Order: sequence, then structure tokens, then C-alpha cells
Amino acid sequence: MKKLLCTLLAMLMLLSGVSAMAAEIGFLSPAMTSPFYASCIEGGTPVATAYGYDLLTMAPPSEDDYATQMSMMEDMITRGVAGICVCGINLDALIPAIKKANEAGIPVVMFNTITEIEGAEVYAYSGYNQYNGGAKIADWVNEQTGGTAKVAIIEGLPSDYTTQRMGGFVDRCAEAYPGIEVVATQPGDWVRETGMNAAMDMLQAHPEINVIYGLSDEMALGAVQACKQLNREDIICVGLDGNPNAMESVKAGELDATLDCGPVAIGANAVMAVIEAIDGVERTEKVIEAETTVVDITLVDEFLK
Repeated sequence: MKKLLCTLLAMLMLLSGVSAMAAEIGFLSPAMTSPFYASCIEGGTPVATAYGYDLLTMAPPSEDDYATQMSMMEDMITRGVAGICVCGINLDALIPAIKKANEAGIPVVMFNTITEIEGAEVYAYSGYNQYNGGAKIADWVNEQTGGTAKVAIIEGLPSDYTTQRMGGFVDRCAEAYPGIEVVATQPGDWVRETGMNAAMDMLQAHPEINVIYGLSDEMALGAVQACKQLNREDIICVGLDGNPNAMESVKAGELDATLDCGPVAIGANAVMAVIEAIDGVERTEKVIEAETTVVDITLVDEFLK
């Protein structure tokens, strides 16, 4: 019996050792409100698996919960993950947690942003140019309206994401399209229902609005619902993310367009970069930029494939 117990104990220790060998990469999103982050995970998971890592995914319950996101990142550090990919709700608020990862020798890659932060070491940034994305949407609105439009913008939470996506649109219109005027803006907090309410408020206050730009697909889809309820389906609604449900809405003739931002590629590139960091590969370029395309009814079949 003693010999049998020793054998079983040795087997348990061996199995435990095998389990411990499956190192983890942390993948920390804002809240999973937007399907964008599910697409990033879809891109990152097979890359992690191919290199022998498990992808540990976490996200706070809401997109304004900075404290929980920081706590989750600290949990990943305590857990001893091999590396961390993180999309910060607020870039500045995340710096203390990134510093803790630096001190623990855990490499950090940021995704869904190419805005480099100061005060902490980030190995790479996997994202797209959100400012240029906003400008591309302005170009598309100009084409659709013949250069004359009254625009409402549904903002996200105060953040670099809102600043870049809105700034690119507003600046492009100011520089090139004087007939396109932003007449109202209101926060939608990245949430569909809040975006719907914001759209309804602005449409009732400014019935001349004929274009609504939601700074995320979820808020833009909320605008589509608002237009239906107010019998204003003549209004052009455009979003930003390139989420599958937004593409389906474009195909159905509801949402007029979305900016495809390559979320699957962003997730895959982020995980690949953190694996390179773990392996000690030195990078000369920190930014890994995905392509963006405004997808309307003329292109949607190609992107749905």
C-alpha cells in the first residue's frame, strides 16, 4: 500500500508539473460590451495556442470601471502570467499597473491603440489609426451627401479613443468640407441603449440632422433604433469598429456603413508581439498598425466573407 501511495503521489506531481508548464498570456479588455473585443480574442487565441500558451481573458463589467481593470491586471501579475496584452479603458489610469508588470519582468503589449504612453514600458502597440479612421468617415459622409450635411456625433466615454475618433472627423470636415456641420454631440458611453437615447435626444432637439456618426458600432446601432422609433429612417447612420453584427446590419440596409478596423488582426498581432517580447526579440518599431476601410453596401459582401 505504501508503495502504491508513493507511485500515485509521484504521478500527481508529474501531472501538476505538466499543467504548470502551460504558461498563460493575459488578455485584458475593457468590458465586453462591444463584439470588437470578442473578435480581438478570436484573433489572439490561435496564435497563443500555436506557441504553447493559454490565453487568460479578463474584462471588467463596464467600460468605465477603471478600478476593476487595474485590479484584474494586478491579479494577472500576481498569477505570474508570461505576458500581458491590455486595452486600457483610460491610458493614463493604467500606467501604475503597467509599472507593476515592468517591475515583475512581465512584458506588456497594448492593443486597440497606437498612442504611445509615457511613464511605463510597453513593448508594442497593436491597433489602428483612430484619428485617420475618423477622417475616412468624413470622406465617406462627404461622398454620400454631396458635401452638405448636418451631423450629430455620439461620443464614447472621455478617453483618447473618443478624442481621436471624433477629432479626425471634425478636423477633416473643417479642412476640406465646409458644408458638413456638426450640430450636436452627446455621450453614448460605448453602449447601444445609451447611444439610442443620445440619438433620440439630439434628433428631437435638432430635426435638421441628416447624419449620425457613432464613435462605436454599438452606439451607431443604437442610433439606427432611434431613427426607426422616430420614423427618421432617411438619416444616414455610420459606426466604427467593423463588428460582425454591424456588417450584418449594413447588409440588411439598416446601418449605412462602419469602419472596419481589423479587430481579428489586432488581437493576433498583439499576442504575437507579446510572445516575441517573452522570447527576448528586440523591436525597432513599436507600432503595429492594422488597415481600415469604410464598409458600406458596396463592400459589405466582401467583408462578410
